[in-house]
Amino acid sequence: MESALSGFSADWLTALQQHSWLLLSALFVVALAESLLVVGLLIPGVAILVALTLLAAGQSLSPLAWWLAGALGALCGDGISFHIGRRAGPGLARWRIFSRHPHWLPAGHSFFARYGLWSIALGRFIGPLRPLVPAVAGVCDMKPPTFWWINIWSSAAWAAFYLLPVYWFGQAVLTLLQPWQLMLGLGLATLVALLVSRLLQHRQRQSGPRN
Repeated sequence: MESALSGFSADWLTALQQHSWLLLSALFVVALAESLLVVGLLIPGVAILVALTLLAAGQSLSPLAWWLAGALGALCGDGISFHIGRRAGPGLARWRIFSRHPHWLPAGHSFFARYGLWSIALGRFIGPLRPLVPAVAGVCDMKPPTFWWINIWSSAAWAAFYLLPVYWFGQAVLTLLQPWQLMLGLGLATLVALLVSRLLQHRQRQSGPRN
């Protein structure tokens, strides 16, 4: 089973490296999923985006195409989340997933109440809030033209500031390291980051009732 899974992963990795359209499509899908309500909270989107960007750098894929695919994915993910929030309304809080994680939606509401329409742009750069704020904006009845205006330019800004530096860093580092060495280092760093994040979340939940 493990050998079959590793073989499947190796085949996918080879396909991504050989076909730029697959790599661009994967970026679009991951950027969309990372911004999508609930889904973005359950996947290691940051690690996947960085890994894909390093692969793109190794293949010398056009940075303009890379930026555009990431921006469009983020644009669509936030847009879907916003319209889910508009359709669900206050009933969104009764979804089973939010009953199991009662702190998720209040965090999004608090951020939206504090920053208003600018929360759509600012929330993109804060991992735990990114999949929540657009849906909260929809629940709070933000006007669609206002949302989409902010969504368009903030998606472009997010892709520029989030993806392109990693792309150029990958190109520079790959002149010194083999691709597998860079991916191994990335994997270890991601594992440490996930462990630290889980530890901090666990400590926060333990300290919450005492406060």
